[in-house]
Amino acid sequence: MLLVTGANGHFAQAAIENVRQLLGPRERFVVTTRNPSSEAAQNLTAKGIEVRYADFNAPETLGAAMAGIEKILMVSTVGPNTQRFQMHSNALTAAQAAGVRHVIYTSFINASPDAITEHSRLVHYPTEQKIINSGMNYTILRHSVYADAVLDDLEQTLSTGIFTRPGGERAAAHIARDDLAFSAAKVLVGDGHKNRIYTETMAESVTGAQIAALLSEVFEKNIVYRNMPVEDWADYMMHTMGLPEFAARSSVFTLKALEAGEYDLVTSDYETIAGRPPRNFRRFLEDYKSGLK
Repeated sequence: MLLVTGANGHFAQAAIENVRQLLGPRERFVVTTRNPSSEAAQNLTAKGIEVRYADFNAPETLGAAMAGIEKILMVSTVGPNTQRFQMHSNALTAAQAAGVRHVIYTSFINASPDAITEHSRLVHYPTEQKIINSGMNYTILRHSVYADAVLDDLEQTLSTGIFTRPGGERAAAHIARDDLAFSAAKVLVGDGHKNRIYTETMAESVTGAQIAALLSEVFEKNIVYRNMPVEDWADYMMHTMGLPEFAARSSVFTLKALEAGEYDLVTSDYETIAGRPPRNFRRFLEDYKSGLK
């Protein structure tokens, strides 16, 4: 039996839909969430998907959630970085005890003990190490920065004509969240990819000015890039994008890593998994715009 965790999250929702399409209507799989009464979870139940309760902060809930599972897509949790590794550790311990054979984990580009990005250092790298040393088969999917982050303040960008970010002088190979959800579903449903670490990126790196130029062309407005001091980024995210403080503070390290050029890395790993190339930034923006109409 296959399992997708974090069923109420945006990434997991997209991955679940891809799993449904890849498996077909007669194949069963399981999802877990700490809020099985949510509208999203109820919609999954209505589609015939088994929804189980699991709270990574409550190890006593995880045994029943993992029962009968052979392969897991473990979507990294949301929360303060000081707490997330323990949550992942609880889930992995339960998976080992339940006899899970293969764990697929959504990590982050350049995860290492010395990474500038806080969640890479405190969450993803130690989680990767626990998985690798668990005795279970693994596939680690290191995601590049989401292209979707450009959409978080798109309304303000279009109204002011200014696309503002720290670090935009450096290029980064972003990738769309929905593309990553497709490749994760392919690994979960398919065979192979055992004991592999992949880094998934677009096929090109772009700077802040290049993103602004693409926004201008796609949305037919004059958009320019303006650098923002990294020290101002957390307040901008909280007040403009409405992010919680823990996420905004963590993202400062992500932008410092961008300034250091850590995300200027292009690989073909996505196409290796998905069997098709990732969308480039223009196509991503065009698809988003068409979805508005």
